[in-house]
Amino acid sequence: MLRVSEFQPEYGLMAAGAVNSSFIGRLPGKARALGPVAGVSYRVASRIANTLRAGTAARSADELDAVRLILFHSTAGQHETLMQLLRSARIQWPGKSLLFCDSDAAGADYFRSLGASVAGLRSCAIPGRMVLEGSNPSLATAYRMVRDLNMKAIEIDAGSAPAFEAAITLGTAALTPLIDRTAGLLRRCDIRDGEALHLAAALFEKTAKEYSHSGRQSWAWYTQEPDVASLLRQIDAVGGDLKPLLAQLILSGLEELSRHPEVARLMRSALNGAHASALEDT
Repeated sequence: MLRVSEFQPEYGLMAAGAVNSSFIGRLPGKARALGPVAGVSYRVASRIANTLRAGTAARSADELDAVRLILFHSTAGQHETLMQLLRSARIQWPGKSLLFCDSDAAGADYFRSLGASVAGLRSCAIPGRMVLEGSNPSLATAYRMVRDLNMKAIEIDAGSAPAFEAAITLGTAALTPLIDRTAGLLRRCDIRDGEALHLAAALFEKTAKEYSHSGRQSWAWYTQEPDVASLLRQIDAVGGDLKPLLAQLILSGLEELSRHPEVARLMRSALNGAHASALEDT
């Protein structure tokens, strides 16, 4: 008598790109948990399954109807193609969960309208953390995956991903040139290049650690009023396009933290006067 296999895959995959480089490639137990793998073609699906060493290549996205959870992973260039294939697939969406993995969730509302639960899960620049958003039960699945990967979750409101990404950019890529400018000023003081880099990084690290401990109160001028004359001398000393940047950073700090309005007023007055004088000289 033939024994019917009781194996039921936990999830399927609709994918393109370097899936194995995403957190999907690190999911424990994926060899048993992953079922149908669909892509833009059977050849691509086979390559993805072989790279993951898990799952079975699907001839079409229709085969994803066999699982309750569908993982979606795509590059930006292939996102719309994969979404169209998923939209046109013969899948009964009520009761299904769709989880966008390290991918844009644009177009997810269509699947919500058909009764699917949708969530997003992605790696981020913060060590040991993953970002998730969405609704249950797919959100609960995302949390479980985070735990399985021995990571910690950062849950954000649905639709707030661009703001979160802006925060990451502000704290990483947008900040690096400022650190480099700081090192440049130190080199102008005849400090060796290697030491200037180390000192600049140490300054930013110290500031970040103090902010982590005390928040806004760690700001150097939170209680102690800065000396306007000293600040103006510093701004004048840097010169070039760094001069307006430094002035704006100082002023935005005073205004953002709502401290020392008289200092901000005096600085603006002095800077506006210097600007008018420069225009007259030309």
